[in-house]
Amino acid sequence: MTFAGLRAAVRRGAGRSPKDYLLGIRLGRAKELLAATELPVAAVARGVGYDDPAYFSRLFTRRVGMAPVRFREQQGRTLSGGWSDRMPDPDDPPVIEPRNAT
Repeated sequence: MTFAGLRAAVRRGAGRSPKDYLLGIRLGRAKELLAATELPVAAVARGVGYDDPAYFSRLFTRRVGMAPVRFREQQGRTLSGGWSDRMPDPDDPPVIEPRNAT
């Protein structure tokens, strides 16, 4: 398959460019890691494919609307963390629900 063919197929299937689709997947996974683990932001950045944590933070802030640290604080780290075998849908990222205090 040519690059143009791949790009067209991704646009048809995902409704966005391959770059935007991949970005959505990466940011969805970053949200999971920030909410569910105590990993430093730099480790989360590397874990989702960004070598430069400052660039990742700027990108995350621009796309999500808040800095990764602030996102983590808002989520409250309420889930026990771990790798998910499921590929997140960039249009429907995982929602982290707070646990009920008992």
